[in-house]
Amino acid sequence: MDRGTGGSMTPGYGPAPEMWLDPGPPLPRRTWQRRTRVPVIVATAAAMIVFAVIVGVAVVAGLLTAPTFTAKGGVVADCLTEVATLPGGGTLARGAPVVLYDAAGGDVATTTLSVFLRGDDGCQLTFEVSGVEYTDAGYLVSVGDADGRFSESVSTAALQQGAVLRPLG
Repeated sequence: MDRGTGGSMTPGYGPAPEMWLDPGPPLPRRTWQRRTRVPVIVATAAAMIVFAVIVGVAVVAGLLTAPTFTAKGGVVADCLTEVATLPGGGTLARGAPVVLYDAAGGDVATTTLSVFLRGDDGCQLTFEVSGVEYTDAGYLVSVGDADGRFSESVSTAALQQGAVLRPLG
């Protein structure tokens, strides 16, 4: 399209109309932009500093706190007697201590066998403890006291979903 001469032709209609305005008076100066430039720069810089401090605190807090989860599980028990038989001849009943150890052998959590559950697939003495620090290495779950103890290695995922411990006795 030739804007200068208006000579372009629209097929079947003749020359195309031009939509140009005549030059007018100069626009008023935008003095508000000049007045507010420094306050806008200062406010933006202050907001960015506050945002950076918040992000820094969140990152440091995330690095310093270990994630935790609720460990759940149960020991397979006899449905009639509501006790679990241990390989060495002892038994486990409600109130038996449950201790979770991490891969390094540190005591992570302590609870007891508290609830007896009957189900279609058998019966269990269950335990649940919250606030267990997460580790990819897994845990050693020890059930019982000095008279009769049963231990089994369990993954973190199994404890999160509800590990089923089976003393082979």
